[in-house]
This record gives sequence, structure tokens and C-alpha cells, in this order.
Amino acid sequence: MGVRREHRRYSRPVLKTKRWQVLRQIVLERDGWACVACGQTRGRLEIDHVQPVRTRPDLAFDLANCATRCPSCHTKKTRIECGHPAPIITPERQAWGQAVADLATNPNPAT
Repeated sequence: MGVRREHRRYSRPVLKTKRWQVLRQIVLERDGWACVACGQTRGRLEIDHVQPVRTRPDLAFDLANCATRCPSCHTKKTRIECGHPAPIITPERQAWGQAVADLATNPNPAT
């Protein structure tokens, strides 16, 4: 079972180069080691190509075409670029998200 052409990662050859590793560090430092969309500084940070490599391979190593994003913001942006609909946020889903966020700030609510 092979990867379908529309799901091919065009950025893979770019991400394997030493040039990319240097550019990645420059972008992280430029953006203050924080997601440009939500400001998250904890956890893993990813470098996003503002204009995707699949449509603009000439901008793959352009500093102005890169931005630091947390995995959640990067996934949301990529889903929209690929034509997937945004997830429907139902009241139940929103309440669940708030409960998880509350547990993250207060892991022992009984105390």
C-alpha cells in the first residue's frame, strides 16, 4: 500500500538538509521560541512554510516564508490549506476542551 500522490510530503527533501537545520534555528530565535499564532512556548515547536513547498518550492529556504507554530496551530493551518473542513466545535466538545485545560492548570481539583 503506497502513499497516495495527494498526500506526498513535498517538504521532506528540504527538511533533511543541513541548510534547513540552520534556517530552523534562525526562525525559532527570530520568533522568540513561541508560536506566532497562539504564543505557546512550551513543548515542541514546528517551523511552518507560510506558502507550502508543494506550491512554492522556490520559497523553501526563504526566511520570510517561515514561521514558528505549535503542533496544534500548524495542523489547523495545514488542514485548511489542503481543503479539509475545520472541525465543528459543538458545545460538548468545547466543554471537554475546557475541562482538559482546567486539569492542566490544576491537576488535583479535589485539594
